[in-house]
Parts: sequence; structure tokens; C-alpha cells
Amino acid sequence: MVRKFIDDDNAVNIELGYVLNLLLVMIFMASFTGAFYVRAEHSSQQAMYTEFSELGSEISRDITNMYITSANSPNNITIYMERDIPLTLGGKGYSIILKNATSESMASVNIEGGNYEVITILNSIDTNVNAKGLVYSGSGEMNIKMIKNNSGAWLWIE
Repeated sequence: MVRKFIDDDNAVNIELGYVLNLLLVMIFMASFTGAFYVRAEHSSQQAMYTEFSELGSEISRDITNMYITSANSPNNITIYMERDIPLTLGGKGYSIILKNATSESMASVNIEGGNYEVITILNSIDTNVNAKGLVYSGSGEMNIKMIKNNSGAWLWIE
């Protein structure tokens, strides 16, 4: 019976068997590697979203403190704050946009990068304050300025 299989010319040759086994192992390894990278990318996106939220909260806290200080001051006042910002969050560059309050929406700090945009509302800033500005993460620092005088209040980032 063994001799019958040895002499059978219809069987798959050994070299082709090795190639088929190698192909099968490569498919399994690619699927394991792909699953790992999909999981790692998801973790990176979660980290980016969390870091965007934290940075937006810190910036809005600084702006709110500046606004409350100027609102309680009877005199003309100029407040200037410089803060360092990370070059990347979640491994990607980003931009920080300060948006003005309108009759339909409140002032906000928007952080955009990758596929995400995190909006942090500035509850204390009303429509009487002119707020604007755009900063890119590559600068490494952000300046927040507020001026209040008899003609109004201005808030901007650069």
C-alpha cells in the first residue's frame, strides 16, 4: 500500500506543498497583524480625542478667568497670557480656532486634527466680546490676549 502512494504520479509534489503551506501561514500572519494594527489605530484615535478635550478645557479655563477678571474691573484692562501647546496630540498636528459668540451660538474653542473636531463651549463669554483667532500646533505656543476699554472687549489667540 505504501508503495502504491509512492509510485502515484497524480499526487501534489513536495515543492508545491511547501509553497501552499507558506501561503497559508502568510495569510494567518497577515490577519493577526492586521487585527493588531486596527486595535492600535483605535487606541491612537481615543488618545487624540481625550487630549483634544483636555487641551480645550485648559484653554477655555484660561479664557474664562481672563474674562471674569476683566468683567469685574471698572478700568480699562489688557490681559496677556502665553501658554505652551504640544506639537502633536495623538501623534498628529492640529489647529485651535477661537470662534465668536453669535445670536445662535456661544463662543467656543474648537480643536481640529485628523478626523476629529472637539468643541469646548465658553459659557461665560457673551456676544459683546469680539473673539477670534487661529493657532496651529506647529508653533508650539499660543498667546491669548484680552483688551477691555470703553468701546468694548476683544479676545483673540495667535
